[in-house]
Amino acid sequence: MTEYIHGGSDEREVKRLEKQAQWGAPWMLRDFAPTHGARVLDLATGVGAMAGWLLAKFPSIQLTGVDLSVNQLHWSRRNHPTIPVARANGAALPFGDRSFDFVHCSWLLEHVPAPVAVKILREVHRVLRPGGHCHFTEVENSTFRVQPAYPEVNALMAALNDAQQKGGGDPYVGRQLPKLFAEAGFSKVDIRPFAIHGSAKDPVFFQGFIDEFAEIFESLDEALPGMKERAQRAAALLRGLPQVDGSLDYTGTTARGFR
Repeated sequence: MTEYIHGGSDEREVKRLEKQAQWGAPWMLRDFAPTHGARVLDLATGVGAMAGWLLAKFPSIQLTGVDLSVNQLHWSRRNHPTIPVARANGAALPFGDRSFDFVHCSWLLEHVPAPVAVKILREVHRVLRPGGHCHFTEVENSTFRVQPAYPEVNALMAALNDAQQKGGGDPYVGRQLPKLFAEAGFSKVDIRPFAIHGSAKDPVFFQGFIDEFAEIFESLDEALPGMKERAQRAAALLRGLPQVDGSLDYTGTTARGFR
């Protein structure tokens, strides 16, 4: 597993992740519809931010969260005490075959090398019951576009991508999902790119979109030593986009693998 590059598991990062989930859950969970009473695994649950939204949207499900980070699980238990969580490696899940009806996961595979991603997906395939499916939301950072095309913003995004690759992750994993799922044994996979556009036409959504990337940039001071000032300048340029009639675009990928 590569190191988590966005920041430590401190209160600042926890708040960022909770805010990210609040902004992203409405569209990230749009195509996820577990049945009444379903057993659902939230893989890489982290601080429990998305798990909280899963339970709020689907209160009848039997939800379990797992994550490798002791610190993030501490925050999950503190902020979402009604959701049972356990420490586990996604590549060696401590559950029996066919234990879950559905598996939800967001922003995990970008942080691991491809062979580990395949192991994780094989484990997901193993713990899914026949007729169940998993729902992964993943990044494709080559699709990031900002207008005006600020060089400082693009340079910082390039530095983020480079650091993630050097750490063993893949900031472009969205394009690899069909191959990874096939290697893991999924014979039926639904791959759906989702385009996100932010502009003055929807100022509330635009502000949330801006905050998402600006706060990612601001969290890089721990992972990218010596780049704190560059990160702050890039974040400030993003935050100024509404004043210059700017826009922000990104296309991520949702993959659903059926058992």
